Amino acid sequence: MRNLLSDLDQFYTLLTRLEAAGQGEHLGSYSGRARFPLRGVYFFHEPGEYRRSHPNSPRIVRVGTHAVSANAKSTLWQRLRTHCGTRAGGGNHRGSVFRRHIGAALIARDGLSLPTWGVGQAAPPRLRESVTNQLAEAACEREVSAYIGAMPILWVDVPDAPGPTSERAFIERNAIALLSQVGMSTESASRSWLGLHSPRSEIRSSRLWNVDYTGQTYDPRFLNVLATAVERTVKQHL
Repeated sequence: MRNLLSDLDQFYTLLTRLEAAGQGEHLGSYSGRARFPLRGVYFFHEPGEYRRSHPNSPRIVRVGTHAVSANAKSTLWQRLRTHCGTRAGGGNHRGSVFRRHIGAALIARDGLSLPTWGVGQAAPPRLRESVTNQLAEAACEREVSAYIGAMPILWVDVPDAPGPTSERAFIERNAIALLSQVGMSTESASRSWLGLHSPRSEIRSSRLWNVDYTGQTYDPRFLNVLATAVERTVKQHL
């Protein structure tokens, strides 16, 4: 446990450098004109969520990356824009697992009936054939966009080639594993955290808006890779 907490403190100390360099605004305040690197790893805070061991320190609630399959072309900003939705407030949860998780928790918390949410990679027939369902999904997409847009974000530049063995995938996987182990033991969500309403047990137990890699064993060497990425980011992109 001591090593776990020490590694956690090191993780948050590294992210503090990004905040000191000017990151940490709400996602909705950024645009493609911001100085995002081409490829990277992102970390979300959430209003009202703090570390139990450091009550003034916001806790990370989601870690993610992009282009982890060979020859993938997506950029960091393209992934973040998909999560945040459109300027008009809409969005597509079928193109963003993060949006799908947030929406499912909102639906559960508010006792809504929206059977088409999260069904299929494209709009299913019962959505295309029902104006009522279309309007309900559109309303939920707007709420998801507002929710994610209000979340502060940090990121690091990790420019290696796309693929499952990339440093971005290594950082993402192990950061989630570290944070989820802590979330299941010493760190805790606030009582009002939306994720506690998630249908996914992985989200409820890990206190993260992640499912993949939660509960896994982490490799502490990822902290060295992350430290290098933080240094690169501070020097080149801020």
